[in-house]
Order: sequence, then structure tokens, then C-alpha cells
Amino acid sequence: MIGLSDKSWLVEMMQEGKISSLIDQAARNDTSSSYDAYFGFGQTVRLADKPGVFKVSLAGLALGTLLLKVLDENELSGKILDVGTGSGVQAILLRSLGATNIVGSDVCRDAVLLAAANELLNFSDNQIQFVVADLFDGVSDTSEKFDVIVFNPPGWRTPSTYFLDELSHISGNGEMTPTSMFYGDQILLRFLCELPGRLCQGGRAIIGMNSLVGIQDVLERYRACYSGASPLSFRLMERHTFPLIFYSETWKKTSSALFEEFRNWRESNRAAYAIDSQGQIYWSYELIECRIKKSGRC
Repeated sequence: MIGLSDKSWLVEMMQEGKISSLIDQAARNDTSSSYDAYFGFGQTVRLADKPGVFKVSLAGLALGTLLLKVLDENELSGKILDVGTGSGVQAILLRSLGATNIVGSDVCRDAVLLAAANELLNFSDNQIQFVVADLFDGVSDTSEKFDVIVFNPPGWRTPSTYFLDELSHISGNGEMTPTSMFYGDQILLRFLCELPGRLCQGGRAIIGMNSLVGIQDVLERYRACYSGASPLSFRLMERHTFPLIFYSETWKKTSSALFEEFRNWRESNRAAYAIDSQGQIYWSYELIECRIKKSGRC
């Protein structure tokens, strides 16, 4: 199997038929257990649905459409890493565009298993290397660098202890954990600090940042780590405005406490969003390009 060693836990899962069972489930009931994500230019990815793994969001669609628009043949022929791959949708989209050397990583084993199943669902074989990894920790050899790195991190910043206490009183089977939505500022900061060691000189990372993570705060904290001489440059590629959507009943039940959390963030200049006359929250999704400065080292 291309991209997988015979010692990989994922190979064992394949041999046990667990991925095939996911695909069989999708084939039996396409309307309830699978769905299509369309990115434009004729590119559609079919995805099996599984509790605990994110469906493609408006942000994910925007990210995929940007990749369609900006990646050229040279980049698609290089080494590509999709960090936080989730359902595997961006990695699968990149394969459909002609990329052949792709790694998709996620800290969640269920997500990695589903991503591999989704590749089979779309291509009937496996060529993408899906691995369990915590950001770059666990992605191939620590010296390996990539030409393109894609990352769509958790969109909300670190929650208060008060909100975590509120959330602990609400249960939901198969629901997302706080780490799937929160701690985005900490994760982004760590990602940016580790990025120069895994990005080739001349390569680029494309990151989707949610304004509820506190983009200005994250970038200021990042630059402070280098006393103004950081190795990365940043460029805003696109900006979208999306309504806040609750994807689960658990998050709906916490809406009052969650809105209070957001308000505290905004008042302390650690997040940005707008509210319309009906009380609907709108957040900014910003697609940012990161490159190693020419004076920096790869």
C-alpha cells in the first residue's frame, strides 16, 4: 500500500476490514451516511459521515476553493502536508488535482481512519499517507520538509475555566470535545514556531484563521518570541464572513455561556466578530499565506 509501512496501525485496521465497513455503510445509505462537498471547477469530494469527526464546514469549502485557485503544477508535484486533516477532504481534493506525494495528519485516530476510508470512497485505492500526529510530531522523519503545508486549526481561542465547567455539565454522545473547537490560539502559536523547521525554502503554508481565535493576538505573541526578527512572513490571501453555526446539540445548549465567552474575548481585544439586529454572530475567516523570509534558514 503506497505511503504506508507494514508496521502501521492503519494497515492493521485495513486488514481487519474496518475501513471497508465504513464504505459499505456509506454505500447502503448515501443520503444519511455520506455527502458531497463541491469546491468549484467540477471538483466534488464524497465523504462518509461519522460522529465525532467534523463534516466539511463553510470554512473548509473556502479553503479548498482557494487551493484550487492558487496551487500551480510545480507545487502539486512537490511534497504536501495537510495538518489536522479531519475527514481528509483537503488531501483528497489535492489528489484529485494531480498531487501524488501527500501526507494527511490528525491527532484523532478516528479521523485518520475515516480519512483513509474517504480516499477509498473517492479513488478505490490508497495513495495518501494518513498518519496520527500532533501537528508535526509524528509526521514522518523530523528532518523531512514540505513544499506546501495546509492547516485549518481549531477556530476558537482558549476557554475560561468557568466555561469549561459549564460545558462539563452537558453531555452528548459522539459530540465534539472542547479541544476540537477551542485552544486555537495555543495550537496556532505552536504551529507557527515549528513551521520553519518543516517548510522548504521557497515553499508556503496556507492557514485558515478564525477571527474568534484572536488573529492579531496570536501574531503579536508569535513575533514577541523572536524579538521582532521572526523567520516567517505573512500575507492575507482571502477573507470571508460566515455566520456562527452550531453543528451539534451540545454547543447549542451552551450558547448563552458561549456568547458571554466571546463577548469577554472581544472586550479584551482577543477576538473579533460582528452581531446583526437579530443577534446572529458573524466571524471572519482569513486565509493566510506563510513563507520563510529570504534571509531566514530552512
